[in-house]
Amino acid sequence: MRPSLFMRSSLLGVLLAAAPAAAAYAQCPDGSPPPCRGISSAVTPVRRANPALDERTWIILPFENVTRAADMDWLRDASVNLLYLDLSKWRDIRVIDDERVADLMRDVPETRTQQTLGLQSGLAVARRAGAGKLVMGDLLKLGSRTQIVAKVFDVRTGQRVRSVREETANPDSLMGLFTRLARGILNVEAAAGATLSAIGTTSLGAYQEYVAGVAALNRWNLDSAHVHFDGALRLDSAFALAHYKLSIVYGWESGPNAPQRVSHAEAASRLGASLPPRERTLITGQLAQSRNRWGDACGAYGSLVRADSSDVEAWYNFGECSYHDPEVIALGGDTTRLVFRGSWNNALRAFRKALELDPTYHLAFAHIPDILQSDQRGGCRPESAGQDCTVPYVAVVLRGGDTLVTAPVPQATGSEEIARQLAEASRTNARRANYLQAVEIARAWVDAGAGRPEPRARAAYGRALLRTGNLQAANREILASALVVRSLIERISNAADRVEVSLKLDQPAEAIRIIDSVNAATDTVQNAGVVGGILSATIGRLSRFDARTRTLSPLPMVQRYFWATGRIALGVTPDSLIAIEQSFATLITSQGGGRVRPAAVLGPLYIWGMTMHPAGTLALDTAERDPR
Repeated sequence: MRPSLFMRSSLLGVLLAAAPAAAAYAQCPDGSPPPCRGISSAVTPVRRANPALDERTWIILPFENVTRAADMDWLRDASVNLLYLDLSKWRDIRVIDDERVADLMRDVPETRTQQTLGLQSGLAVARRAGAGKLVMGDLLKLGSRTQIVAKVFDVRTGQRVRSVREETANPDSLMGLFTRLARGILNVEAAAGATLSAIGTTSLGAYQEYVAGVAALNRWNLDSAHVHFDGALRLDSAFALAHYKLSIVYGWESGPNAPQRVSHAEAASRLGASLPPRERTLITGQLAQSRNRWGDACGAYGSLVRADSSDVEAWYNFGECSYHDPEVIALGGDTTRLVFRGSWNNALRAFRKALELDPTYHLAFAHIPDILQSDQRGGCRPESAGQDCTVPYVAVVLRGGDTLVTAPVPQATGSEEIARQLAEASRTNARRANYLQAVEIARAWVDAGAGRPEPRARAAYGRALLRTGNLQAANREILASALVVRSLIERISNAADRVEVSLKLDQPAEAIRIIDSVNAATDTVQNAGVVGGILSATIGRLSRFDARTRTLSPLPMVQRYFWATGRIALGVTPDSLIAIEQSFATLITSQGGGRVRPAAVLGPLYIWGMTMHPAGTLALDTAERDPR
């Protein structure tokens, strides 16, 4: 293989992976060994019979803008969210959330033809959700006054139970009308000392920005979502739900460890005490995710899914925590049966469930191709009870039928088991099967754009096509997605894809141009410049690679280590390889690493260099008898 084409499969692996070994236990979704029951490869909605009507379940449909006032259009959909937040404070009723309502509404013919939603269609939507009570309403702009009428229907009989009317001449008091409407809908008196509303803000402008931000975020339009949530917080810095959503945006824009992700999640938790239980639980889960407490996050989201299997946002977040959770645990306390606590099969099922319930919830698309295009999965275990997760593990992604199988292996104990897993992946063609599924789901994401595919969808589709060798089609999608300005992380990722496809299409000049532009854009950005250095190494510019990797640590021995990794990845064995390994191992051991951490850190050098390695074995510890 030409050194310039070695970057994706070797150089990044040298820098970011380590050599695992030792037998482990293959993981199915339920923790059992393979063969596993299959996971579907396509997002296919399933028609089900209507559930039995529950008199304690309420559904609110969008209020009609009867007078067609342009400044009231936003309130049509917001009416569902406003009433939901107020009504769901009551523990003895269940209110269907606004995102699930939007999903149910998509199957109503009137919504596709922009007609007024009739009572019979409204009752049909309620029956589909199993709701015993239906709330519909009208918005009327009469001169300077706004009037809101809510009508409550018994779904079983179709009869109107009551009507409630509120009006105001002050646009800033519109949200207060919904609080009073909620009390009238339930026919209850206001509690002594009750606050204005359960939404967490008294600013109409802040709430309008929030509604716009949620719509943009669900389409994964992060730039627009960020602007709107920032706008909401400028108008009301104590708006907990805006902090919660902005924390999610920062996670996508700046990575899971972004400090802003944590600070906004903490603000949401601090300010959201008056929100309904579901929203407080979502915030609790987001705070746990922002602190990398993935097990706690999955516990929170799992409780929401168990309470309501149609909760799109809960399913999506359960997929997130299952995907990101790196911890390796002993199944049932049996240390011979190791599994990843967060199952990727569970993550795939959760993301697909979210998309089945709401095909427009595009956030749920993103990690499906990420999982399917991963050749390995990394993880870790605490060295002892109560400690942080530090001991590294890895697994080759295999398949058991249509199910992913991952068997975590400790990195420090050798390469035999990982070699066996790699051979099994090759024998069963697992990588190809996963890549083809990634193409399928990425294409579904593109198609979900209804003729206007999102840039991120096209980027994912292009990357999937690139993995399967469809270079011309991949190039079209990757170039198209590059035209939209996004976060620095996404621009760098896109540039790496463009470098790879350019080299594979025998366009070295284009690859060099892209690499130069990445270096120019990242030279002054802390840590990001390393990526430009790695890309430079693919075209033989090792001096820039050396300069960039030196910024990762001030220690000469660490810098020497990265210097060696670049050369090993490009097929050159430094004469000083053994000395570098010995010195680096001694350095780590002197800092309390024992014999485990040196093996893990030196894995890239040792494994990738094995075929060229001089005779002899690196002595990691005098008490270690296993030469591996």
